[in-house]
Amino acid sequence: MRISSLLCFGLLAAACTRTPSPVPPPAPVPTAQPPASDLPAKPATPAARFAAARSWCLYYGPATPDSVDRLGKYEIVVIDPAALGATAKETIAALHTRGCLVAGYLSMIEVASWHRYRDRIPREWYLIADGKPWVPWAGKDVGWDANLSASLAEPGWRKMLVDLVQSEVLDYGCDGVFMDTLEDLDFAGLPAEERPRQLDGLRQLLAALDERYPEAFFIANRTLQGTLPVAAQYVDAICWEDFSTKYFDDPEVRPWMEGIAKNIAAEAAKRPADKPLRVLALDDLTPDDTFPAERAAVFANAERFGYLPYCTKGNYHSLPLEENP
Repeated sequence: MRISSLLCFGLLAAACTRTPSPVPPPAPVPTAQPPASDLPAKPATPAARFAAARSWCLYYGPATPDSVDRLGKYEIVVIDPAALGATAKETIAALHTRGCLVAGYLSMIEVASWHRYRDRIPREWYLIADGKPWVPWAGKDVGWDANLSASLAEPGWRKMLVDLVQSEVLDYGCDGVFMDTLEDLDFAGLPAEERPRQLDGLRQLLAALDERYPEAFFIANRTLQGTLPVAAQYVDAICWEDFSTKYFDDPEVRPWMEGIAKNIAAEAAKRPADKPLRVLALDDLTPDDTFPAERAAVFANAERFGYLPYCTKGNYHSLPLEENP
């Protein structure tokens, strides 16, 4: 009896002290996922929004009490950050609250006396003609007739331009860049031996900008002739400055205008469907009673070619008209 009792007690004690087998955790309950259509949409990039915009304006003047109200009626606003003055960043931020895309001006070839980076450009970076720096507007009665021209064939200048896009435009809060003075490469005064080198430099510059700033949009001003096939491979839009009705009405000039439009259409046809090449038509009209009729004619011509038009009244330092675009 005692042995049996001890045996029973020992078995009971062993049973009480044995480590229990772990209990597997319950299987997780599947969480229902919302349909893809209900998921928050990824914000469109500035370049994607630019492709869908239906109005634009250009203003190189200073910030004024009513500039945001006047400019904010347009989907794309081209400004000069330096010209806006001390409140440039605040003005651009205010335009963003109106839903505007903002492009900042940057000269890609000409260097003016007021450019704050001028002293950083060594003499050997400038285009040379007849043994001296080439001045594309020399002898013309314009406000930029003393501008020098930097060479796009110079790697140092291209690298500086890529950095200037950041410091002179994007750091102000702009979404894109309005690239001016590229038409200098089509000027007859450019030494013939320079043109192929400059066009190759332009290609390398645009490729570098595309790689460095993939979400920004780029507008190339007046790249209409030899520069067109190069620019059209990379930029989001070409601005046809001086898209004037008087040229379409002139039988001697009309074929040239029509030919440019045909060439643009041919280059645009080479682009993928999701990266259209847009054309912004720009004309500066006389600020008198003829303005409404001339503006209507420019808009009609632009509509004929599928371009997005805008007309300034008097000069590029004038704010847009009071009415909506």
